[in-house]
Amino acid sequence: MINTFYGIDQLVAAPSPKTFFASMVVGLLFGFALERAGFGSSRKLAGIFYFRDMTVMKVMFTALITAMLGLCLVVALGLVDLESQVYLLPTLYGAQILGGLIFGVGFVFSSWCPGTAAVGVASGKLDALVFLGGVVIGAIIYNETFAMTAGLLTGGTVKIAFGISRGVFALGFTLVAVGAFYSAEWAERTVSGTGQYLNTMFLRAFSLVLIIVAVAVFILPNEPGTASVASVGSFSEQSLLEAIEGAEDHIEPEELADAIMRGEPGLVVVDVRSPSEYGSFHLRGAINVPLPGLIDYLAAQRNSGRIVLYSNGMTHPAQARDSLARIGYQNVFMLTDGLTGFVDRCLMPVSLRREPLSEAEAQQVRDWRKFFLEGGTPDPPVADKPPSDAVADSHGKRPLIETD
Repeated sequence: MINTFYGIDQLVAAPSPKTFFASMVVGLLFGFALERAGFGSSRKLAGIFYFRDMTVMKVMFTALITAMLGLCLVVALGLVDLESQVYLLPTLYGAQILGGLIFGVGFVFSSWCPGTAAVGVASGKLDALVFLGGVVIGAIIYNETFAMTAGLLTGGTVKIAFGISRGVFALGFTLVAVGAFYSAEWAERTVSGTGQYLNTMFLRAFSLVLIIVAVAVFILPNEPGTASVASVGSFSEQSLLEAIEGAEDHIEPEELADAIMRGEPGLVVVDVRSPSEYGSFHLRGAINVPLPGLIDYLAAQRNSGRIVLYSNGMTHPAQARDSLARIGYQNVFMLTDGLTGFVDRCLMPVSLRREPLSEAEAQQVRDWRKFFLEGGTPDPPVADKPPSDAVADSHGKRPLIETD
């Protein structure tokens, strides 16, 4: 089993010198390949819009097909676990369609994209430098207006090959690419008299090799099975144990209560109890997800924001948290002492506590009780009522605890 930099958490959270070195080498080789393909010239890049020079389409289609078939092969052969070793970008149709349109308009106006513009700057092209300046300005504008578009970045899920079999998609997309190669050569031959590879042995052989590899991907099993714990790599297990030792696997009730009250961005609180227990009483704003459905439901929140799991105690959340950590989730926490501990430490009335509280601490408890038991502001979805067999507190408000 091959462990990737992403899979062993050395890409973002804890980058290492070898990660930087590998990134630099890949970046230099990528830029060199783009320059050799002629992508350091805006004239050549603009040729695709007039069907004079289809190099952009041919190079990009070749890169896409090579990456897709290569990844499908190593996954089908069991050399890479797709779920834990590869970052799967959530499918966000609104954001991706809007971003594609903006990117397309920018490409039409300037004949540069960010990557090719970097190659152009390295080649001494002034217009490429101007374009990169526009990219920086656009990034600043996006950052300052993020609140207006943030809604497009929620609710996404990972959809591999639009939900169809990877083998079927790989074969179909390869056939589309082969057709595009022939169409590109025909367009160049018709418009500008080039298209030197049309009906040549090279194009036939190249297309045949792609189709053979795609057929192999189609024949091989697309789901080789779930990787065992050992296959994820000893580094991941070591990281898991270190996180537990460093108390990085749980969150205290007081911290969670404050985070919920202030509406922490990206916070997802998950109640893993049965629907009946959840319906009787749950933390305000929490969602009810059964344990077997956690992976699918939380795919869009993987390593984005904080995910907090809770039950009545800590056993099931701890097991679920460790399971998610083994497949690459680095942002999952369990609630210390579970819902029982949250009630005891945050919602128990000041008058029933064994130890005296300062006025500030007592006010904090009153604020927590008002928010979680009485539906006080701020105003996310209000929790359902507590168990009906409880007894009302001394103020005659929401039931809290039985006298026994």
